[in-house]
Amino acid sequence: MLHGPVDGTIECDNGNVEVRSGFNSNMVNTPYGGKLKVSLDLKNQEKHIEGLKGMTQVEPFTDFFYDSLKLGDGAYSPLEGFMSEEEANSVMKKKSLLNGLPWTIPIIFTINADMSDGLRPGDQIALLDPTHRPYGEMEVETKFKLDKKEIAESIYGTKEMKHPNVQDLFEKYGDKAISGRVKIYRDPELPGGAYERHPSEVREEFTKKGWKNVVAYQARNPPHVAHEYLQKVSLEFPGIDGLFVHLVVGRLKKGDYKANVILDSYDALIRNYYRMEKTMMGSLSITMRYAGPRASIFLAIIRRNYGATHYIIGRDQAGVGNYYDPYAAQRIFDELDVGMIPLKFKDTFYCKRCMGITSESVCPHAIGDRMIISQTNIREMLRTGQEIPTEILRPEIARILKKGDVINEG
Repeated sequence: MLHGPVDGTIECDNGNVEVRSGFNSNMVNTPYGGKLKVSLDLKNQEKHIEGLKGMTQVEPFTDFFYDSLKLGDGAYSPLEGFMSEEEANSVMKKKSLLNGLPWTIPIIFTINADMSDGLRPGDQIALLDPTHRPYGEMEVETKFKLDKKEIAESIYGTKEMKHPNVQDLFEKYGDKAISGRVKIYRDPELPGGAYERHPSEVREEFTKKGWKNVVAYQARNPPHVAHEYLQKVSLEFPGIDGLFVHLVVGRLKKGDYKANVILDSYDALIRNYYRMEKTMMGSLSITMRYAGPRASIFLAIIRRNYGATHYIIGRDQAGVGNYYDPYAAQRIFDELDVGMIPLKFKDTFYCKRCMGITSESVCPHAIGDRMIISQTNIREMLRTGQEIPTEILRPEIARILKKGDVINEG
């Protein structure tokens, strides 16, 4: 049974979830910073694209390509462009923008030395998508040398090349960066396909559904039963109107699942096991930042811009390997207020004696009675041809994963 707040918290009887701040039935799902910062003009596409032909043509690295689109459609509000050195340093050292708003991941655009020599503040560059077609433009405001070691240590907490983002930083990012505002004139093809929608479109859909209080769920893997449990428990909270399952399907690390597998799996789960009128699924084509607590805040801000008011945080959100404390992604919400109510869940598992999903908060049985549910275990079962128990994975999801060719090779 769920209890409403008397002391500024919402709790389940089993103690499995903690909410930092009280529930507000009249909460307004305003964008971060108060307004969506949108520089998207798709109506005059042909005219704008024609005007890009005389500019310097730049095809951004995948990370910056995705980020430019999210800067353009307001997903990264209040940002309007790629960060200057001063802004990036503020994010790294203070976890805030220059205006004081909490922000934890620097949004930068790097270039190689040859290109840097040819660019000056005030220059306009045409942005090309991976098919070499122009989709927008950027005005160069500043140019600076990138301190890769500082970024690695402050954002990812390590300089080890085993960390996927750190490896990208040292091997794929340029040594110089440019800052500046972007304007987007065309929607390029993205991994999310039809599930990829702009924040304004998602907000409009929430309004049509009558949703005021929306709980967002961050995912980058196909769902197992513990994920389903967290989502459905969150929907039980008094006043929650709907669940927004928002799947990161852009550039993931080697060994993660492919975008179509993630999308197909969630589509099968929702169609078969969820109330459709209370659930909405979307994709977020960005490069995943495996930055633990910093990434958790960043991903919550994005979901606020899409219209969510509450944010589910399970164990080790946005983590990789053993680089982060499994619950640091929850504690950082006590440090930084980004206007989202965090729903903090403890680690869950299937208990054979309880005969259901539970947690160490309430389950009295021995570790030997637990079936640990993890993507690592599921991948190993797939690799060795084992039958995946229905206590861990819905059969519809298992059939999708058994098709083969589901793993991203990087």
